[in-house]
Amino acid sequence: MDTRELYADLKSLGTVETADDYSNLFGYGDSTIRSQWAKDTSPDLSAWVRLWFSLTTIANDTEKAIKSALNEERGEYEAGLEELRKLQTRVWRHIEALAG
Repeated sequence: MDTRELYADLKSLGTVETADDYSNLFGYGDSTIRSQWAKDTSPDLSAWVRLWFSLTTIANDTEKAIKSALNEERGEYEAGLEELRKLQTRVWRHIEALAG
């Protein structure tokens, strides 16, 4: 899975603002993802699992926000949540491929 593409997708959803935020979702320090990009390497299996759990937490928080959002805001939250769930599925499939 291309970590740069995933970063762009999460950034467009407002889930992360910087590469350091993204790195933290993997359970890494601030500059680790940028270092991996420079070296053309990818996170290890455990980091991908940590990312998946981070995305699950964000999705659960979004579901709670939807319940308390005003009607006109719900549509945006729901659309973002749907995209986030799709990304979670892609990450999980990548984890399965790495583990297999």
